Amino acid sequence: MALAVMGMTYAQQPGFKEVENDINENKLELATKKLKLLEKDTASLENRAWYHLLKAKIYDYKYIDSLALQNYMSARDLYNKAGLIDKAIQINLNIAYLIKSQKNSDKLNPEKYLNEYLDYARKSNDSLKLAKAYIEIASTKISYEESEESYEYFQKAKQINKRLGNKELESQINNNLAALYNDFLNEPDSALFYLKKDLIYLKSKPNNNYDICTNYINQAASYYYLGDFNTSIQLLKSADSIPINEYPIGIKSVINKILSLNYVEKNDYKKAYETYIEYKSFEDSISAQEQSLTISEMETKYQTRETELKNEVLTAEVKTGKILVYIFIGLLIASLVIGFLIIKNARRRVYISKQEKLIEQQKLEKALKEFELNSIDLMLEGQEKERERIANDLHDNLGSMLATLKMNFEHLRMRKNEIREEDKLYDRTDQLIEDAYQKVRTIAHAKNAGVFANEGLIPAIRKMAGKISIPGKLTIEVLAVGFNKRLENKIEIAIFRMVQELSTNIIKHSKATEASIQLTNHDDNINIIIEDNGVGFKSTTAPSSDGMGLTTITKKVEQLGGTFTIDSTPGKGTTIIIDLPI
Repeated sequence: MALAVMGMTYAQQPGFKEVENDINENKLELATKKLKLLEKDTASLENRAWYHLLKAKIYDYKYIDSLALQNYMSARDLYNKAGLIDKAIQINLNIAYLIKSQKNSDKLNPEKYLNEYLDYARKSNDSLKLAKAYIEIASTKISYEESEESYEYFQKAKQINKRLGNKELESQINNNLAALYNDFLNEPDSALFYLKKDLIYLKSKPNNNYDICTNYINQAASYYYLGDFNTSIQLLKSADSIPINEYPIGIKSVINKILSLNYVEKNDYKKAYETYIEYKSFEDSISAQEQSLTISEMETKYQTRETELKNEVLTAEVKTGKILVYIFIGLLIASLVIGFLIIKNARRRVYISKQEKLIEQQKLEKALKEFELNSIDLMLEGQEKERERIANDLHDNLGSMLATLKMNFEHLRMRKNEIREEDKLYDRTDQLIEDAYQKVRTIAHAKNAGVFANEGLIPAIRKMAGKISIPGKLTIEVLAVGFNKRLENKIEIAIFRMVQELSTNIIKHSKATEASIQLTNHDDNINIIIEDNGVGFKSTTAPSSDGMGLTTITKKVEQLGGTFTIDSTPGKGTTIIIDLPI
């Protein structure tokens, strides 16, 4: 004969915790009264769940299984809704145990709740939870039909607990294994081994009367099966003398039932009859108590429903008056909403109008900027065309005239024997004509930009750097990479002008002793870095010059689709980076 014991833990809250303590001390009537007063504190899902859980526990202690099961179910559902899955899943064991004890397997399936609990324990990856799950499942399966399965679950729990070394779990396993050996495996000797081993641990714990009492009862059952009726009776009397709060009526019922069986075996029919009558009186008390509480529950439900009906009648009378108020309030709210929407729409239109004006202003600014850049480009292009026109005129007109003049003088020279006195004059005139002709050729050959003739961009920049370098005062280094072929004439002119202007700024404003001009051609991009070790400047006070100026250079770079970056700090020199796509 076995007595299964299941424990649960709850959140620490004052009122409900006090009721729980009263239940554990078997003050069931006091606990019931206090719990009724706490019914108003069940606004939250967690409190409502706890309320039903404590109510279920009271019914469970009174052996009123049907009402206990009903309240356990409610508590479980409420904990699930509140998201407190750990508490909800713990109740599965109480539900499964009650279903088994009521033999309601045809209506409710305890396996569903046991498997759900076991799955949760496995997923939690917690060895302690899994061991407890195996113990509780094995306990609910203690029966003739499932004895082997129950034994296997106990062995699984033992294997896990070998690693954990948890004495409390070991005690539960030993106690329940003893019940299995006693009642269903017909091995009372094995049951006694586990019970005596467990008793040593139970006596080491304070306030453990209930567990010691059930241990004595289970030992008495073992001795009864072994035929040692006197030892069995002595242990039952010891159990009966222990004061307990948990399930006292049920414990008394079990003690008298086993006593009656022992006295029958000893042929002491008088005591057998007396103890049997005691056993039946406790059983009848449990049954009567269950019936009384069931009727009380039904009366309470009836009274509650009657009150609800009265309230519904009163509510119906009030509803008519409220409907008119609601209609008025609804119209007022509708008016406010419509007004709000009208104001919001007007504001939205104003906002859209402002945005449209801003967009138009940005378009105008963009157009002006493009016009300014185009103007600069046209100005530069016009300057180059004018230089080219002058060069062509010098080459085609004045050059040809000087060439003809030179030929005439050559002709006169051939007749020098005839005009000897004028030789020196001829020679001097001839030299002047030659110089004038070479000067015209030089000017004409400068038609590519007027700055670097036919040698190209890099030689022109090197020549410019050499001219503006001042020995002992300013050294300008030119580094060029990747310029294996000439660029488009327009690009070369633009780059030369920008480098020339930035170099001029170094001479005028930087007070630098060293500067470098680095040009890199990356096939599709030209990178220009101009650095100096001068005094630097703040970006808000960038120097200007009489030439292109930093603003004009910036605009020209933007027009060419590039980027222009200035990095300068007072006292730490200046670095200018230009990136141009080609």
